[in-house]
Amino acid sequence: MKKNSFLPGLLLLLFGAYFLLEQMNIELWQGTFTWPTILVITGFALLLQAYKQNDHANILPGFVLLGVGLHFHLKGQLAFWPDHFAVIILIVGLGFIFRYQKTKNGLFEGLVLSVIASFFLFSNTLMEMLGTVENRFSTIHTFWPAVLILIGAYLIFKKK
Repeated sequence: MKKNSFLPGLLLLLFGAYFLLEQMNIELWQGTFTWPTILVITGFALLLQAYKQNDHANILPGFVLLGVGLHFHLKGQLAFWPDHFAVIILIVGLGFIFRYQKTKNGLFEGLVLSVIASFFLFSNTLMEMLGTVENRFSTIHTFWPAVLILIGAYLIFKKK
C-alpha cells in the first residue's frame, strides 16, 4: 500500500504561515519576504518529505533549494559569506553527496562538483600560491567550461 505524502499539506502549512506573517507585517529578519525565503520553505519541505517518508528522490532538490535560498539570504547578511557562482555548484555537489548517503548513487558527481566549486572558490588563493606558474594556470582558468563539457559528455555517453 502506498504511503500518503504529507508534502502538499506541509507546503500549504508553511506557505500559509509565510503569507500570514506577510499580511500582518511581522518580519522575523531583514529580507523575510523575498524569493529566497520561498526557496528555503520549499527545500525544507522536500527534505522533511525525503527523510520522514523515505522518499530519497527529494533529497537532492530539497538540499539544492534550501541551500540556494540560504545562500542568497546569507550573502547579504554575513560579510564573510562568498558572493560567487561556485557556491551554488558546491551546494549541488553536497546535495548529491547527501543523496548518496541514502541511495548509494551520485557520489562521483557530488565529488566532481565539489572539487570544481572548491577550485573556483579558492582560485585566487591558489593563483597567489603558484606565483610563477600563474600564466600557464590562467589558460586553464580561461577554458574551464571546456572541462565541464568534457566531463558532462563522458557521463552522458559512457557505456553502462
